[in-house]
Amino acid sequence: MDDVIEAEEKQSTDLSVVIKNELVKRVQRMKLSEKRLLALAIAKCNPKPKILLDKAMRPDPQTGVAPGWSIKVTAEEFMEAYPQIDPKHAYSDLKAAADSLFECVIEWDAIETERGKQKPVRKKARWIYEEVNTTTPGWVELKFSPSVAPYLLGIAGAFTQYKLKHAADLRSMYSWRLLEMMAQFRKTGLLTIGYDEFCEAMDAPASCVKDAGQLRRRVIEPAVKELREKNGLAIGWEPTKPAGRKITGFVFKFEADPQGRLF
Repeated sequence: MDDVIEAEEKQSTDLSVVIKNELVKRVQRMKLSEKRLLALAIAKCNPKPKILLDKAMRPDPQTGVAPGWSIKVTAEEFMEAYPQIDPKHAYSDLKAAADSLFECVIEWDAIETERGKQKPVRKKARWIYEEVNTTTPGWVELKFSPSVAPYLLGIAGAFTQYKLKHAADLRSMYSWRLLEMMAQFRKTGLLTIGYDEFCEAMDAPASCVKDAGQLRRRVIEPAVKELREKNGLAIGWEPTKPAGRKITGFVFKFEADPQGRLF
């Protein structure tokens, strides 16, 4: 594919990840290594999203199929973005993450109309639509699906943005997902979310979904602790529990950052 991003004017440590708000709360089943590669690739799209969006969504004249778009990520960029990665294993780690990213999907609930009747459906979409060639010397090329283009390359509407460097040192997917959700409300410093929606966005284990105590101990508290320690975020949180009944959601309060220093 001709439209491959190879280099950026900004250094990897100053890149920003921009994704549509709607995507932030959808289920993203992936490991930390895959998330790191995905976030870096998304951040590399930022300088020219409008051009990429047009090319990604424009149907091929011969096949009628939208081609998506490609991003090249080098082992050097991977190490620069994530300094904790051992240089001896950077390329092998990059290839392993690229190889498994092909199996990662986004999941969400939607309503479809069939024969005049509406019905709920569970939808899935791949981030990348083609298995990655991991024999390339020192780099990999990710071929993104056109179905995710409006969520990663959009230039209008509500989008979430955060600095890649503020997620680079995180060791937990729960911390990363919470950071993304808070970044969505970075100007107000207030995230209010329902219980089921939070569990789905965090991809919490079934045992935690059923038991709020486990959710607190295994998901929320470790994520909040890591964000406090590594990003210096002042975070407070509490469950929403009307009249002492069952927990219906959560409220996270953190330092608002209208200047974009933290996010």
